[in-house]
Amino acid sequence: MADADEDVIPRSGPMAEEVDLSEETQDFRFLAAVGLDEAKIPKRGEKDFEPHATALQSNTLAASRQAMHNALSFQRVHQAKGYTVATYHPETNMAYTYNPKGVLFSRMGQIFGVNEDPLGNENRGSRMWLLPEEVLFLLERGAIDVRWPPEEADEDPKGLPMSLQGAYAVFIGDEEAHAGALSFERFSVYSGLRRMGYTVHRAPTWAGPGPPSAKECFAPLTRRTWQAGLFSFAEWCATMFSRQTTSRSQDEQIVSPGPYRNYADIYRRLALINWHDPTTSQEPSYPHIPSTDDAFRVTYYVWKPGSKTYKKRDPGPPDFRIAVVNGRETAVPALEQLSALMETVPYEPPREDSQLYQKLRWGYKSVILAIVDQGITSYLRVADACFGREKLYERKPRGPGGKRGGRGGGRGGGRGRGRGR
Repeated sequence: MADADEDVIPRSGPMAEEVDLSEETQDFRFLAAVGLDEAKIPKRGEKDFEPHATALQSNTLAASRQAMHNALSFQRVHQAKGYTVATYHPETNMAYTYNPKGVLFSRMGQIFGVNEDPLGNENRGSRMWLLPEEVLFLLERGAIDVRWPPEEADEDPKGLPMSLQGAYAVFIGDEEAHAGALSFERFSVYSGLRRMGYTVHRAPTWAGPGPPSAKECFAPLTRRTWQAGLFSFAEWCATMFSRQTTSRSQDEQIVSPGPYRNYADIYRRLALINWHDPTTSQEPSYPHIPSTDDAFRVTYYVWKPGSKTYKKRDPGPPDFRIAVVNGRETAVPALEQLSALMETVPYEPPREDSQLYQKLRWGYKSVILAIVDQGITSYLRVADACFGREKLYERKPRGPGGKRGGRGGGRGGGRGRGRGR
């Protein structure tokens, strides 16, 4: 009864660790006192715990809202040193700019070849094309000024400025009309990774199944032809022998009574179920295009921030492969969907000296699922691990560790619950 009574005791307020300041109504009056010359970030104002319907609280809330609106309505301008203008290209649903300025363009954009540039070869070397997600990301940061294609009636020869609402309507809303595949979920993942400093590129399976699986997606063939045939015959004989043994001993116990010198012998007898071995996957003799589901395809190639191996002309293998999944419209993937997804990922076996749990975590292939649920992204790693090859019961025990205890080094040297005198 004491515990039940304690549960219904009213608390004076929520616990400090349970309050998320981003979800509470903030006091934005401190923004009204901030000037343009202020280099110090102001602190947040205090907030009341609950409304008490007084004129003071109503006036305070109205002043806070007005300060927030004034801060949001402030006109932001581009600096002359980093001012970059891009023009929207309706035919490709992309944007192009000449001689862009800023460090962001060192890992974004591309210059097309002679036969790929939609505007021809004139000024092609200085013209950089930006994908829809790149344009939206730069426009949100204020690093680029996007213009509509200029017309004769426009006063500005560069064209009318494109608003952020118009950019969302064009680069995301009109993607289906241009046979594109950019969605809000994909842009949400892209912008989040870019804000954290990652380099993000589109994968070959961005809008379709992609090219046939390369030989890097399969385990290398380490045996010669005659060796492979000999080992296959030996495996067949072992399989037939095990079937005969199983048929003769169906009524017998799996672990018969008797002396056992170690637990490994018992675990070997309990290993009855066949397990998946990724090292036996062989490259098909004909070009094979995986039948991947539209909802489970590798969307982005991602490189770590400050990667020394990344180069814009030759990016090299990515550090991560991410598949963006719509959490509201997609169910839990089936085994066939995950198997087809793994066929598009290169074969990267773990190191022999790696730890056991590290091998099982990374596996021989791995893909990160970015599950987007109404703007909230959760990352989940899916690996093609091989639990059958990692014998947990065959691990060698570690040697005796150091002395336990605290500062004294021996037993009872640290602070513990000892007997009192």
